[in-house]
Amino acid sequence: MLIPLLRSGVLYMIWRRHIRQRALGMVVTALLILAVNLIHSEALAFFSATEKSNLAPLAFYFRWLGWILAGVGYLWFVERKISKAAKSARAENKDSGKSPHSRAKVVIEEPIEKHDGFDSLRHNTPLRSRAEIMLEQKKRAKPD
Repeated sequence: MLIPLLRSGVLYMIWRRHIRQRALGMVVTALLILAVNLIHSEALAFFSATEKSNLAPLAFYFRWLGWILAGVGYLWFVERKISKAAKSARAENKDSGKSPHSRAKVVIEEPIEKHDGFDSLRHNTPLRSRAEIMLEQKKRAKPD
């Protein structure tokens, strides 16, 4: 019972991370390859019907050229766009994490070993309990 759930979860993760953003490009590329194959088979049938068999190698060259153009078009329009989006997202995440002033402090003032992830908590104002707040209010209210 657990195995089918895990498989469907894995398939869902593969769909979300890899296939969904490439699906349209894959469909268009497959349709282009099928169109090239259809044109190629029609050209071969035409050459055999008209007895121009010396043009058959040319049809094969154009078929391979069509396949290569479909693949290069997929890489150019789909994969390039995905890599650009991922690169800009990485740069945005890297820049939004720290301000330029805090990065300069980290690099110049203190060695990296001192930064263990709790620096922002150490420099915060300490939390006060309800009792401390009430004692402070009593001290303020008490005339000196």
